[in-house]
Amino acid sequence: MGTGKITMAITKTPDKNKISNSRDFYRSILDNMTDGLAYCQMVFDAHENPVDWIYIKVNKNFEKLTGLKNAEGKKVSKLIPGIGASNPELLEIYGQVSLTGKPKEFEIYVKSLSRWFLVSVFSPQKNFFVALFQNITDRKQIEKNLDDAKIAARNVLDDLNVEKSKVEIAHAKEKAILLSIGDGIIATDEKGNITLINKVAEKLLDIKSEKVIGKVFSEVLLLEDEKGVSIPLQKRPISMALAGTTTTTTTTAGSAYYYARKDKTKFPVAIMVTPIILDEKIIGAIEVFRDITQEKEIDKAKSEFVSLASHQLKTPPTAIKLLTERMLSGKTGKLTEKQKEYLNDVYSENQRSIELVNALLNVSRIEMGAFTVQLSEKNIRAIVQSVIYELKSAIDKKQLRLEEVHQQKNISLLIDEPLFRMVLNNLVINAVNYTAEGGTIHIECKEVNKGEALGEKLLAENSFVIVVSDTGYGIPKNQQNKLFTKFFRADNAREKHTDGTGLGLYIVKSILDNSGGSIWFTSEENKGTTFYVVIPMTGMKARVGKKELVEI
Repeated sequence: MGTGKITMAITKTPDKNKISNSRDFYRSILDNMTDGLAYCQMVFDAHENPVDWIYIKVNKNFEKLTGLKNAEGKKVSKLIPGIGASNPELLEIYGQVSLTGKPKEFEIYVKSLSRWFLVSVFSPQKNFFVALFQNITDRKQIEKNLDDAKIAARNVLDDLNVEKSKVEIAHAKEKAILLSIGDGIIATDEKGNITLINKVAEKLLDIKSEKVIGKVFSEVLLLEDEKGVSIPLQKRPISMALAGTTTTTTTTAGSAYYYARKDKTKFPVAIMVTPIILDEKIIGAIEVFRDITQEKEIDKAKSEFVSLASHQLKTPPTAIKLLTERMLSGKTGKLTEKQKEYLNDVYSENQRSIELVNALLNVSRIEMGAFTVQLSEKNIRAIVQSVIYELKSAIDKKQLRLEEVHQQKNISLLIDEPLFRMVLNNLVINAVNYTAEGGTIHIECKEVNKGEALGEKLLAENSFVIVVSDTGYGIPKNQQNKLFTKFFRADNAREKHTDGTGLGLYIVKSILDNSGGSIWFTSEENKGTTFYVVIPMTGMKARVGKKELVEI
């Protein structure tokens, strides 16, 4: 017998853990890409014409870049109705790539999404494609702005060449226009000496140009606040313009400037001052101002009307409230469960009417300066805990986690308790309303010394600070500058909480502004908002008015 050789083939079974780890590894890479990624199946008709596609897998950045939510498993025609009509080239390109396997790169404006994309597309197998894309909307806008700027620059250059021979005539015309314009105009050099004053300014201020040209503006223009106190030189609009390159504007509604004449009469003004810049140096400033006496009288009449109307509107819902409470108490007879349900609905809606009327009353009193700040020494911790207790049912209903931190157990400040409670109540109820169930609200009370940082600001004096933060919906960055204005509600706030007047934060800021305090905030959409309320350790400032604000 001969000897034979036996060969054994050993086949290794795949390591499932390695495969899983590998999948997790690649999934992590896809989800951490700054580009969007979509793996799709193309849908063709009987003639192999592309008519739709289905999203099989997308990475995390897909939704951020496109705004499309829960795309996996859905057809694009459902996510973006009309895409075939608005962007037929997308169907054509994706169809060609998925059939031929030839990759393509292109830029496209998706009309339905109002966005530009840079797209790289390839096909891993027939009838399927993978699209990698970037949102280049900002870049496209920059390119357009650059093109517009180039066109504008060429136009300016052409105009300069055409007008070069007419400089002296143009200068004379411009000066004549400035002197005859309908608003008051005053121009100064870099030292603040008056170089020009038009006829309207002469008439409004009761001065003559020949007597003031060459003089420092602060010697000629007597600027006061509404209480008759002279505005410090460094806070004068012209001074601020000469010190930097920022246009200084005061609006009609919030103007605190009054020009005083030599005969002691004065009038409110809206002022805009712009620095004159040549070769990156400030060589002077131009102030444009106008008498807004009529506008202020209209604003006052409007506020008085709102106050009067609100007073009249308050009586019926107050009566309804009392009657409803009486009926619900059973004093008028036994009610069925259905009757109680209806009466509770009436009571709830009527209470909203009362809160709206009270808010309008508070706004009118604030704008007319007709509210009082009455001070007494109060324990801040006790007030904070009282406000939280009143809102406990709303907090518990949404299963929110409440964190309360007090740096000191007992600290007393000179405050107006009803106004302070109104400020705190508004901030906490906003945190409750605009935080999803299971979120967190954090309230912290502490002393902060002068010069210490609080959020993004440094404190100018020793202060007591209340911090109210939440893990809620946040405020869109492009709307944050409007947060303290009347009737403003952010887009996401209206979506999540349909009720609300948009007056709460306006009232809060007005109370603090008029009592020596201050408020600001930081916010990031979908991550939460933090409000900082600052009251000097010396306490609020007293204020005498005709009426007090109404707690809502």
